[in-house]
Amino acid sequence: MTMSKERPASTTDQREEWIDVTVTTLPDLHLVRLTSTEGDVQEYLSAEAADLAAAAEHTAGTAQWCAKYHQLLVPGAMAATGRHPFFK
Repeated sequence: MTMSKERPASTTDQREEWIDVTVTTLPDLHLVRLTSTEGDVQEYLSAEAADLAAAAEHTAGTAQWCAKYHQLLVPGAMAATGRHPFFK
């Protein structure tokens, strides 16, 4: 008689996934709006809104968001802002 072992259920935290978003900024108000491909909208206040606006303009608003770490990755942001491609 052989016993099969059940594998534990996957516990991957979905918040750890990077999702595609569109970035809209209002630098004067320090406001950043992220819109997912499903249409979900999140708004944040950020001191980096002006830098993020320059980066988002460079990438036509394309970015990736990780909810777990509250990190926004804007590809090519270094070329646009002379800074790093990640924003909190």
